[in-house]
Amino acid sequence: MERLRNLNSGLGQYCLRLSAALSSAEEGTGFHFSGYMPLKTKDESGSDIECVPARWYHRWLGVNTVADLWHCMHQDSPYWPSAAGTPVSMTVHDLNYLERPDYSPERKKRKTRQLQRKIDRCSGLVYISGFVQEQVKSHLQVPAHTCERVIFNGVSPVSAGKTEPAAAPYLFSIGLHPLKNYAVALPLLVAEPELRWVIAGPDVHGHRAKLEEAAGEMGVSDRLQFAGAVTEQEKNVLYAGCRALVFPSLAEGFGLPVLEAMSAGKPVFLSALTSLPEVGGAEAYYFQDFEPATIISTYRKGISEYDNDPGKKERLKQWAGHFTWEKAAAHYLGFFKNILENPVKSQQN
Repeated sequence: MERLRNLNSGLGQYCLRLSAALSSAEEGTGFHFSGYMPLKTKDESGSDIECVPARWYHRWLGVNTVADLWHCMHQDSPYWPSAAGTPVSMTVHDLNYLERPDYSPERKKRKTRQLQRKIDRCSGLVYISGFVQEQVKSHLQVPAHTCERVIFNGVSPVSAGKTEPAAAPYLFSIGLHPLKNYAVALPLLVAEPELRWVIAGPDVHGHRAKLEEAAGEMGVSDRLQFAGAVTEQEKNVLYAGCRALVFPSLAEGFGLPVLEAMSAGKPVFLSALTSLPEVGGAEAYYFQDFEPATIISTYRKGISEYDNDPGKKERLKQWAGHFTWEKAAAHYLGFFKNILENPVKSQQN
Protein backbone atom coordinates (compact mmCIF):
# COMPACT_ATOMS: atom_id res chain seq x y z
CA MET A 1 0.00 0.00 0.00
CA GLU A 2 3.00 2.29 -0.37
CA ARG A 3 1.17 4.25 -3.10
CA LEU A 4 -0.86 5.89 -0.35
CA ARG A 5 1.95 8.43 -0.37
CA ASN A 6 0.04 10.12 -3.21
CA LEU A 7 -3.64 10.10 -2.33
CA ASN A 8 -4.56 12.16 -5.39
CA SER A 9 -3.29 9.49 -7.77
CA GLY A 10 -5.35 6.63 -9.14
CA LEU A 11 -3.19 4.00 -7.41
CA GLY A 12 -3.29 5.97 -4.17
CA GLN A 13 -7.07 5.96 -4.18
CA TYR A 14 -7.13 2.29 -5.19
CA CYS A 15 -4.97 1.36 -2.18
CA LEU A 16 -7.03 3.52 0.17
CA ARG A 17 -10.49 2.42 -0.96
CA LEU A 18 -9.74 -1.28 -1.35
CA SER A 19 -7.87 -1.55 1.97
CA ALA A 20 -10.75 0.18 3.76
CA ALA A 21 -13.26 -2.21 2.19
CA LEU A 22 -11.13 -5.25 3.05
CA SER A 23 -10.71 -4.04 6.63
CA SER A 24 -14.47 -3.61 6.98
CA ALA A 25 -15.16 -7.03 5.47
CA GLU A 26 -12.65 -9.08 7.45
CA GLU A 27 -14.81 -9.58 10.56
CA GLY A 28 -16.03 -13.17 10.78
CA THR A 29 -14.01 -14.30 7.75
CA GLY A 30 -10.91 -15.54 9.58
CA PHE A 31 -8.78 -12.98 7.75
CA HIS A 32 -6.69 -10.25 9.32
CA PHE A 33 -5.13 -7.61 7.08
CA SER A 34 -2.07 -5.46 7.62
CA GLY A 35 -0.91 -2.78 5.21
CA TYR A 36 2.66 -2.07 4.19
CA MET A 37 3.01 1.73 4.17
CA PRO A 38 4.99 4.61 5.74
CA LEU A 39 3.70 5.51 9.20
CA LYS A 40 3.31 9.13 8.09
CA THR A 41 1.17 7.99 5.18
CA LYS A 42 -1.11 6.03 7.50
CA ASP A 43 -1.83 9.16 9.52
CA GLU A 44 -2.46 11.31 6.44
CA SER A 45 -4.71 8.77 4.71
CA GLY A 46 -6.81 8.06 7.78
CA SER A 47 -6.50 4.33 7.14
CA ASP A 48 -7.56 2.20 10.10
CA ILE A 49 -5.72 -0.89 8.87
CA GLU A 50 -2.79 -2.21 10.91
CA CYS A 51 0.47 -0.78 9.61
CA VAL A 52 3.65 -2.65 8.64
CA PRO A 53 6.14 0.27 8.56
CA ALA A 54 7.86 0.88 5.24
CA ARG A 55 11.62 1.45 5.10
CA TRP A 56 13.64 2.79 2.18
CA TYR A 57 15.99 -0.23 2.14
CA HIS A 58 13.14 -2.73 1.72
CA ARG A 59 13.21 -2.00 -1.99
CA TRP A 60 16.51 -3.89 -2.20
CA LEU A 61 16.47 -6.23 0.82
CA GLY A 62 12.79 -7.16 0.83
CA VAL A 63 10.31 -6.80 3.67
CA ASN A 64 11.12 -9.00 6.67
CA THR A 65 7.62 -9.87 7.81
CA VAL A 66 5.61 -13.00 8.53
CA ALA A 67 2.44 -13.43 6.50
CA ASP A 68 0.25 -16.26 5.24
CA LEU A 69 -0.10 -14.31 2.00
CA TRP A 70 1.51 -11.13 0.68
CA HIS A 71 -0.60 -9.31 -1.88
CA CYS A 72 1.17 -6.80 -4.09
CA MET A 73 -1.33 -4.05 -4.91
CA HIS A 74 0.22 -3.17 -8.28
CA GLN A 75 2.64 -4.74 -10.70
CA ASP A 76 5.27 -1.98 -10.56
CA SER A 77 5.85 -2.17 -6.81
CA PRO A 78 9.45 -3.00 -5.81
CA TYR A 79 8.34 -4.14 -2.33
CA TRP A 80 8.17 -7.89 -1.80
CA PRO A 81 8.63 -10.15 1.24
CA SER A 82 12.22 -11.20 1.88
CA ALA A 83 11.25 -14.78 2.78
CA ALA A 84 11.24 -16.78 -0.45
CA GLY A 85 8.61 -19.17 0.90
CA THR A 86 5.96 -16.52 1.53
CA PRO A 87 3.02 -17.01 -0.86
CA VAL A 88 2.54 -13.95 -3.07
CA SER A 89 -0.29 -12.65 -5.22
CA MET A 90 -0.45 -9.48 -7.30
CA THR A 91 -2.90 -7.13 -9.02
CA VAL A 92 -1.98 -6.23 -12.60
CA HIS A 93 -3.46 -2.86 -13.58
CA ASP A 94 -2.13 -2.45 -17.09
CA LEU A 95 0.69 -3.03 -19.54
CA ASN A 96 0.54 0.55 -20.81
CA TYR A 97 4.31 0.73 -21.12
CA LEU A 98 3.99 -1.37 -24.28
CA GLU A 99 2.14 1.54 -25.95
CA ARG A 100 4.55 4.28 -24.95
CA PRO A 101 6.34 5.80 -27.97
CA ASP A 102 9.03 7.26 -25.70
CA TYR A 103 10.11 3.76 -24.61
CA SER A 104 12.63 1.96 -26.79
CA PRO A 105 11.98 -1.67 -27.79
CA GLU A 106 14.78 -2.74 -25.46
CA ARG A 107 13.26 -0.88 -22.53
CA LYS A 108 9.90 -2.53 -23.17
CA LYS A 109 11.58 -5.94 -23.30
CA ARG A 110 13.37 -5.20 -20.02
CA LYS A 111 10.13 -4.22 -18.28
CA THR A 112 8.43 -7.32 -19.65
CA ARG A 113 11.24 -9.53 -18.28
CA GLN A 114 10.94 -7.84 -14.89
CA LEU A 115 7.19 -8.41 -14.81
CA GLN A 116 7.62 -12.01 -15.90
CA ARG A 117 9.89 -12.67 -12.92
CA LYS A 118 7.19 -11.32 -10.60
CA ILE A 119 4.49 -13.42 -12.27
CA ASP A 120 6.66 -16.53 -11.91
CA ARG A 121 6.79 -15.97 -8.17
CA CYS A 122 3.04 -15.42 -7.76
CA SER A 123 0.49 -17.97 -6.63
CA GLY A 124 -2.32 -15.73 -7.86
CA LEU A 125 -2.97 -12.84 -10.23
CA VAL A 126 -5.82 -10.33 -10.23
CA TYR A 127 -6.56 -8.36 -13.40
CA ILE A 128 -8.64 -5.19 -13.14
CA SER A 129 -10.34 -5.89 -16.48
CA GLY A 130 -10.71 -8.67 -19.01
CA PHE A 131 -8.63 -6.58 -21.39
CA VAL A 132 -5.67 -6.60 -18.99
CA GLN A 133 -5.93 -10.37 -18.67
CA GLU A 134 -5.84 -10.69 -22.45
CA GLN A 135 -2.78 -8.44 -22.60
CA VAL A 136 -0.93 -10.49 -20.01
CA LYS A 137 -1.79 -13.73 -21.81
CA SER A 138 -0.52 -12.24 -25.09
CA HIS A 139 2.79 -10.88 -23.83
CA LEU A 140 3.73 -13.01 -20.82
CA GLN A 141 3.63 -16.60 -19.62
CA VAL A 142 1.30 -17.35 -16.71
CA PRO A 143 2.25 -20.63 -14.97
CA ALA A 144 -0.45 -23.30 -15.05
CA HIS A 145 -0.78 -23.41 -11.24
CA THR A 146 -1.55 -19.68 -10.96
CA CYS A 147 -4.97 -18.71 -9.59
CA GLU A 148 -6.37 -15.97 -11.88
CA ARG A 149 -9.35 -13.70 -11.46
CA VAL A 150 -10.72 -10.53 -13.07
CA ILE A 151 -11.88 -8.14 -10.33
CA PHE A 152 -13.16 -4.73 -11.37
CA ASN A 153 -12.27 -1.71 -9.29
CA GLY A 154 -14.93 0.05 -7.31
CA VAL A 155 -15.88 3.69 -7.70
CA SER A 156 -16.53 6.20 -4.96
CA PRO A 157 -19.62 8.13 -6.11
CA VAL A 158 -18.91 11.76 -6.89
CA SER A 159 -20.26 14.03 -4.18
CA ALA A 160 -19.38 17.67 -4.62
CA GLY A 161 -21.98 19.14 -2.28
CA LYS A 162 -23.66 22.35 -3.37
CA THR A 163 -21.84 23.91 -6.32
CA GLU A 164 -22.34 27.08 -8.32
CA PRO A 165 -23.32 26.66 -11.98
CA ALA A 166 -20.39 26.90 -14.39
CA ALA A 167 -19.90 30.31 -15.99
CA ALA A 168 -19.75 28.56 -19.37
CA PRO A 169 -20.30 24.90 -20.29
CA TYR A 170 -17.13 22.83 -20.31
CA LEU A 171 -15.94 19.38 -21.22
CA PHE A 172 -13.80 17.63 -18.64
CA SER A 173 -10.92 15.16 -18.77
CA ILE A 174 -8.49 13.95 -16.13
CA GLY A 175 -5.01 12.53 -16.57
CA LEU A 176 -2.50 14.46 -18.66
CA HIS A 177 -0.55 11.85 -20.60
CA PRO A 178 0.20 11.45 -24.33
CA LEU A 179 -1.71 8.14 -24.38
CA LYS A 180 -4.91 9.93 -23.35
CA ASN A 181 -5.02 11.05 -26.99
CA TYR A 182 -6.76 14.36 -26.27
CA ALA A 183 -5.53 16.09 -29.42
CA VAL A 184 -8.02 14.14 -31.55
CA ALA A 185 -10.93 15.79 -29.68
CA LEU A 186 -9.77 19.39 -30.10
CA PRO A 187 -12.01 19.76 -33.19
CA LEU A 188 -14.94 19.73 -30.73
CA LEU A 189 -13.90 23.21 -29.59
CA VAL A 190 -13.89 24.38 -33.19
CA ALA A 191 -17.32 22.92 -33.90
CA GLU A 192 -18.88 23.97 -30.57
CA PRO A 193 -17.72 27.55 -29.90
CA GLU A 194 -19.69 27.82 -26.65
CA LEU A 195 -17.66 25.04 -25.03
CA ARG A 196 -14.52 25.13 -22.94
CA TRP A 197 -12.37 22.08 -22.16
CA VAL A 198 -10.81 21.63 -18.72
CA ILE A 199 -8.07 18.99 -18.37
CA ALA A 200 -6.87 18.07 -14.88
CA GLY A 201 -3.71 16.27 -13.83
CA PRO A 202 -0.01 17.05 -13.34
CA ASP A 203 2.00 17.63 -16.51
CA VAL A 204 4.73 15.09 -15.73
CA HIS A 205 5.28 14.17 -19.39
CA GLY A 206 5.40 17.70 -20.82
CA HIS A 207 2.30 17.00 -22.91
CA ARG A 208 0.52 20.25 -22.11
CA ALA A 209 2.73 22.26 -24.47
CA LYS A 210 1.86 19.99 -27.40
CA LEU A 211 -1.84 20.31 -26.74
CA GLU A 212 -1.55 24.08 -26.42
CA GLU A 213 0.33 24.24 -29.71
CA ALA A 214 -2.33 22.17 -31.49
CA ALA A 215 -5.11 24.28 -29.94
CA GLY A 216 -3.35 27.45 -31.05
CA GLU A 217 -3.19 26.22 -34.63
CA MET A 218 -6.96 25.62 -34.51
CA GLY A 219 -7.65 29.01 -32.92
CA VAL A 220 -9.18 27.57 -29.73
CA SER A 221 -6.35 27.95 -27.22
CA ASP A 222 -8.38 30.46 -25.18
CA ARG A 223 -10.93 27.74 -24.42
CA LEU A 224 -8.49 24.98 -23.48
CA GLN A 225 -7.69 25.14 -19.76
CA PHE A 226 -5.44 23.08 -17.51
CA ALA A 227 -6.33 22.58 -13.85
CA GLY A 228 -3.10 20.84 -12.83
CA ALA A 229 -3.08 18.36 -9.95
CA VAL A 230 -6.42 18.42 -8.10
CA THR A 231 -7.60 17.08 -4.77
CA GLU A 232 -10.47 14.62 -4.53
CA GLN A 233 -12.87 17.42 -3.61
CA GLU A 234 -11.68 19.65 -6.47
CA LYS A 235 -12.02 16.73 -8.87
CA ASN A 236 -15.57 16.05 -7.70
CA VAL A 237 -16.53 19.70 -8.22
CA LEU A 238 -15.17 19.53 -11.77
CA TYR A 239 -17.19 16.39 -12.48
CA ALA A 240 -20.33 17.90 -11.00
CA GLY A 241 -20.12 21.04 -13.13
CA CYS A 242 -19.03 19.59 -16.48
CA ARG A 243 -21.11 19.07 -19.60
CA ALA A 244 -19.50 15.71 -20.35
CA LEU A 245 -16.36 13.62 -19.89
CA VAL A 246 -14.18 13.27 -22.98
CA PHE A 247 -11.80 10.30 -22.81
CA PRO A 248 -10.45 9.14 -26.21
CA SER A 249 -7.66 7.13 -24.53
CA LEU A 250 -5.41 4.68 -26.33
CA ALA A 251 -4.32 2.70 -23.26
CA GLU A 252 -6.47 2.00 -20.20
CA GLY A 253 -6.30 -0.91 -17.81
CA PHE A 254 -9.64 0.16 -16.34
CA GLY A 255 -10.62 3.81 -16.80
CA LEU A 256 -11.89 4.98 -13.42
CA PRO A 257 -12.76 8.53 -14.64
CA VAL A 258 -15.47 6.96 -16.80
CA LEU A 259 -17.34 5.60 -13.77
CA GLU A 260 -16.67 8.69 -11.68
CA ALA A 261 -18.33 10.85 -14.34
CA MET A 262 -21.20 8.39 -14.70
CA SER A 263 -21.75 8.40 -10.93
CA ALA A 264 -22.34 12.15 -11.25
CA GLY A 265 -24.88 11.48 -14.01
CA LYS A 266 -22.65 12.90 -16.74
CA PRO A 267 -22.41 11.56 -20.32
CA VAL A 268 -19.08 10.02 -21.27
CA PHE A 269 -17.46 10.03 -24.71
CA LEU A 270 -14.79 7.36 -25.04
CA SER A 271 -12.55 5.58 -27.47
CA ALA A 272 -13.72 2.07 -28.27
CA LEU A 273 -10.30 0.67 -27.39
CA THR A 274 -8.74 -1.43 -24.62
CA SER A 275 -10.83 -1.79 -21.44
CA LEU A 276 -13.14 1.16 -22.02
CA PRO A 277 -16.10 -0.75 -23.54
CA GLU A 278 -16.04 -3.09 -20.50
CA VAL A 279 -16.20 -0.16 -18.11
CA GLY A 280 -18.44 2.21 -20.07
CA GLY A 281 -20.96 -0.43 -21.09
CA ALA A 282 -24.02 0.36 -23.17
CA GLU A 283 -24.64 3.79 -21.64
CA ALA A 284 -21.37 5.34 -22.89
CA TYR A 285 -20.83 6.97 -26.28
CA TYR A 286 -17.88 5.69 -28.32
CA PHE A 287 -15.68 7.25 -30.99
CA GLN A 288 -15.38 4.50 -33.60
CA ASP A 289 -12.43 6.31 -35.16
CA PHE A 290 -10.58 9.56 -34.51
CA GLU A 291 -11.44 11.49 -37.64
CA PRO A 292 -12.68 15.03 -36.82
CA ALA A 293 -16.05 14.37 -38.47
CA THR A 294 -16.55 11.23 -36.35
CA ILE A 295 -15.54 12.99 -33.14
CA ILE A 296 -17.95 15.87 -33.79
CA SER A 297 -20.89 13.76 -34.97
CA THR A 298 -20.53 11.30 -32.07
CA TYR A 299 -20.54 14.14 -29.57
CA ARG A 300 -23.47 15.98 -31.13
CA LYS A 301 -25.60 12.85 -31.44
CA GLY A 302 -24.75 11.71 -27.90
CA ILE A 303 -25.29 15.04 -26.18
CA SER A 304 -28.62 15.49 -27.98
CA GLU A 305 -29.74 12.06 -26.82
CA TYR A 306 -28.61 12.82 -23.27
CA ASP A 307 -30.46 16.13 -23.20
CA ASN A 308 -33.67 14.61 -24.54
CA ASP A 309 -33.74 11.37 -22.56
CA PRO A 310 -35.16 11.99 -19.06
CA GLY A 311 -33.95 8.62 -17.80
CA LYS A 312 -30.40 8.78 -19.12
CA LYS A 313 -28.85 10.45 -16.09
CA GLU A 314 -30.30 7.87 -13.71
CA ARG A 315 -29.17 4.97 -15.92
CA LEU A 316 -25.63 6.35 -15.91
CA LYS A 317 -25.66 6.47 -12.12
CA GLN A 318 -27.11 2.97 -11.90
CA TRP A 319 -24.41 1.56 -14.17
CA ALA A 320 -21.65 3.17 -12.10
CA GLY A 321 -23.36 1.81 -8.99
CA HIS A 322 -22.56 -1.74 -10.08
CA PHE A 323 -18.88 -1.05 -9.40
CA THR A 324 -18.42 -0.83 -5.63
CA TRP A 325 -15.39 -1.29 -3.40
CA GLU A 326 -17.46 -3.57 -1.18
CA LYS A 327 -18.09 -5.87 -4.14
CA ALA A 328 -14.41 -5.73 -5.10
CA ALA A 329 -13.38 -6.58 -1.53
CA ALA A 330 -15.74 -9.58 -1.47
CA HIS A 331 -14.16 -10.89 -4.68
CA TYR A 332 -10.66 -10.34 -3.28
CA LEU A 333 -11.60 -12.28 -0.14
CA GLY A 334 -12.72 -15.19 -2.29
CA PHE A 335 -9.52 -14.95 -4.32
CA PHE A 336 -7.31 -14.96 -1.21
CA LYS A 337 -9.25 -17.88 0.27
CA ASN A 338 -8.79 -19.83 -2.95
CA ILE A 339 -5.02 -19.35 -2.91
CA LEU A 340 -4.64 -20.28 0.76
CA GLU A 341 -6.80 -23.39 0.44
CA ASN A 342 -5.22 -24.50 -2.84
CA PRO A 343 -1.53 -23.55 -2.60
CA VAL A 344 -0.40 -25.81 -5.45
CA LYS A 345 -3.47 -27.02 -7.29
CA SER A 346 -4.30 -25.08 -10.43
CA GLN A 347 -7.70 -23.40 -10.33
CA GLN A 348 -8.98 -21.02 -12.96
CA ASN A 349 -11.69 -18.53 -11.91
